[in-house]
Amino acid sequence: MAFPRRWFTWALGLLAVSFCVFALPSAVEGPVLVRISPDHAIAVLDAVAIVPLVAASVLLFGGLWVRRARLRGVVREHPDRSAGVSFMGGLGLGLLIASVYSGFSGWWAVGAIVFTLSVAAAAVCASRA
Repeated sequence: MAFPRRWFTWALGLLAVSFCVFALPSAVEGPVLVRISPDHAIAVLDAVAIVPLVAASVLLFGGLWVRRARLRGVVREHPDRSAGVSFMGGLGLGLLIASVYSGFSGWWAVGAIVFTLSVAAAAVCASRA
């Protein structure tokens, strides 16, 4: 049955669209809409890329919420791995947030990758239901 994994496929597709828009050259970004810090701002192109990113996040985390019983079973079966994935997710999100508001300008990519891998691991476990 293809329906249980459709949420995961849509989330991945929207993430890919968002990534492609974020990856466009800075020459087409447009004017700055919101300045976050001296090194970071949200331009028009970033605002466009945020729309599919938020939609993908809603699908992804909604799918995880609906399948939380499956994730609870995975945590019971593998508590050490689950704790490690949770820790890495928190570390990645912390690096991502800290890089915006501090001098860790290059660490946002490391934080984003670690957080994404942690959420992807949870999504793969949940989609196997």
